[in-house]
Amino acid sequence: MVLIIIISTIACVHYLCAVLFLRRGLYSAVAAASRAARTGNRTFSIVIAARNEERDLRACLDSVVRQSLDASRYEVIVVDDRSTDATVDIARECADRHANLTLVRIAETPPGAVPKKYAIMQGIERARHEIIVLTDADCIVPPTWLAAIDRMFDGRTGLVQGITAYHEVAGMGRFFFQAQALEFIAHNVVAAAAIGAGLPLNANANNLSFRKDAYREIGGYGGVGAIVSGDDDMLLQKFHRSGSWEIRFMADPQGAVTTRPTPTLRGIFEQRKRWGSVTVHYGAPQIALLSGIFAFYLAIIAAFAGGFWDVRLFAWCAVLLAVKLAGECLLLLPGLRMSGHSRLRRVLLPASLLQLPLTVVAVAAGVFGRFSWKGRRFGRTVR
Repeated sequence: MVLIIIISTIACVHYLCAVLFLRRGLYSAVAAASRAARTGNRTFSIVIAARNEERDLRACLDSVVRQSLDASRYEVIVVDDRSTDATVDIARECADRHANLTLVRIAETPPGAVPKKYAIMQGIERARHEIIVLTDADCIVPPTWLAAIDRMFDGRTGLVQGITAYHEVAGMGRFFFQAQALEFIAHNVVAAAAIGAGLPLNANANNLSFRKDAYREIGGYGGVGAIVSGDDDMLLQKFHRSGSWEIRFMADPQGAVTTRPTPTLRGIFEQRKRWGSVTVHYGAPQIALLSGIFAFYLAIIAAFAGGFWDVRLFAWCAVLLAVKLAGECLLLLPGLRMSGHSRLRRVLLPASLLQLPLTVVAVAAGVFGRFSWKGRRFGRTVR
């Protein structure tokens, strides 16, 4: 019992320090975004990698081509990753109606290449404009999306991460949606906080933009191309390690993207395994920060398990859970206000309890096992 308390206390201190570090970073990120340039005349290449997206692609493209900017200032490149459904037909139909939309087809992914990374890279190779903008085929973007991104870039900005949230879908239980939506927004909040703190952790390619010249300068996806997941995370951290470019978080709701939530518990678990699998490839400072938080989660589980031998550990487990929730409130409540999703705070307690075992099991399974993605099975890397 004493050993569990000592170890968990150390992990608890690390967790609280990490929360305070990130909370300070969150306010810095918001302040930096408010100082962003207000005018610009940049041009954009939107790259969308799509595989079997017939359900969502049409709505996505309809939203993308309705930007408030003149059509001459942006192009849309849809990269078909060997789809077997109507994805290509939908993209072609949209291309016939919009001169600034192009379809690129991939016949085969080279050995050792991750399919989605390879698709994105092919899209970037064909991009003609200054700023590359990534989103996914199941996303909906507002008409003000590119204008909001434009305001974030100045001569020093290399990469901008924006907010992505889930939109509600018919037939999904309210709590199931809200708990999932809260965790997804939490990833946005952590991304913003880490960028503001000067230690970028995670990104989301649903709403990610970067300067094409800077992408080439840092070598693009070179060195991380075999890592299956986290193309966005690894690119973000490469920009940071280069030391040549500023990274900003776009908190402007006019640049917020929405996407479809995962419909099943199994799907959520596979998604979280995929997200967890990339964390061992992060930089050393990022791994150190996340490892301490993961150790705190393990300490809570150990205290709960130890309670079956010594009931006093159940009380200690309750204390650790209270610390976890307090830390989440410190970081997430201002983050929810920033993103315009304060209504999700009502599910913070139950979602926090569910998030603990899900995170521990999913990260372990993603790092040491395999996961499903787009109908295929992967490990952490391709060989």
